[in-house]
Amino acid sequence: MKKQSRRHFIKDKLWKGLILSLFSPFSSMAEFDESIEESNITKDDGNTLDWEKVESQFTLANSRKHFNTASIGPSPRIVQETTIASIKYINKYGIEDHKVVEKTRAKLAKFVNVNPEQLAITRNATEGMNIVARSLKLQQGDEVIITSEEHIGGSAPWMTLQNEIGIKVKVVDILGREEKILKLIKSSISDRTKVISISHITCTTGSVLPVKRIIELCKKNQIQSVIDGTQALGQISLNLKSLQPNFFIASCHKWLFGPKGTGILYMNQDFLNNTPPLFAGAYTDIKFNLKKGVYEYIKHASRYEYGTINAPIIAGLGSAVEFINNIGIQNVEDRGKYLTSRFYEKISQNQYISILTPFKLDAHASIVTFQIKQKNGSDVCKELRKTANIILRSVTENNMNAIRASFAVYTNEKEVDELAHKLLVIANQ
Repeated sequence: MKKQSRRHFIKDKLWKGLILSLFSPFSSMAEFDESIEESNITKDDGNTLDWEKVESQFTLANSRKHFNTASIGPSPRIVQETTIASIKYINKYGIEDHKVVEKTRAKLAKFVNVNPEQLAITRNATEGMNIVARSLKLQQGDEVIITSEEHIGGSAPWMTLQNEIGIKVKVVDILGREEKILKLIKSSISDRTKVISISHITCTTGSVLPVKRIIELCKKNQIQSVIDGTQALGQISLNLKSLQPNFFIASCHKWLFGPKGTGILYMNQDFLNNTPPLFAGAYTDIKFNLKKGVYEYIKHASRYEYGTINAPIIAGLGSAVEFINNIGIQNVEDRGKYLTSRFYEKISQNQYISILTPFKLDAHASIVTFQIKQKNGSDVCKELRKTANIILRSVTENNMNAIRASFAVYTNEKEVDELAHKLLVIANQ
């Protein structure tokens, strides 16, 4: 018998789910089989991952070479189709489908190893960071330490509070000094320091920072630790139970390949127990009686998913987690480091190229940021986009004039070699 194609397999599963739902109009999308069968991404031995099959799960145009997952990660086919099927499902029955939110929350919580009740599904990391910054009730003169390599979404919420109420934002310059970050942060702490907000992996150079040691430093000094995990979620393995930050924030549309407009926010239980929600409305309450004037907020992270939510993209997000799980997050991490190292070796010996990303084993993941002498980074990115359909990201933060390349599971060796070759030609011109 001819083996059924992956596309027909998925469509058959999805549509069977829809047909079954006819008999239970209040059932959840969570009943759908959103997982990818392991045999679809392994070689004939059934054990070895076939990276060509993994690559085939994405719908990127063959002519487009996308080295910008650190900005936007295209979703694999199963995520797209799950989202579309959910749109059809909720519109067929006129429901919100909050059940799929709880199902996805459980998957996400297991993925990062936390209690589901401490995990909120947000629109993106920026929303999560704003929720934290606005909820901590900082006062004039309080200090927040961030690094010079934070994304605008991770820094602007604190800068806004500096403008509004007079907190002080201390910016620690770590470019080229990532190995000294713990010492640099220690020297910046004062008796007014209330928050340290840093990236797990920087968006500028892709440096993996020692967040566990920084979190321990925060605990020792009774400082709130806020970790921007946007570049970590889906790129490397995470265990928040081990890290124990006060807050962990991430977008899901990059390395996790989730639908655009999805993110997570982890909050410690003490905060949930003792801090009122920033917003109030449906699903933020555990007790509400308008006539009696009673409102009691729920002490779960789900209270930040107030009102009607976008169930279809959350259903798709659940499939994104399953997609990574079927590959294996450690396999994803190892693949990224392998491709990154291949690229690094090909360009590192060129006299006109300076690599900014630290290349010790634990100091990098799937990102390489570099400068080409006497070349404008933005111009190089535009040239490669126009002439070769190669997508990179220029790094203009802090006047770095650099170029960032990120390597995802849909990237192959041939594409890496082609990118390196074209960059070497440009550098030598």
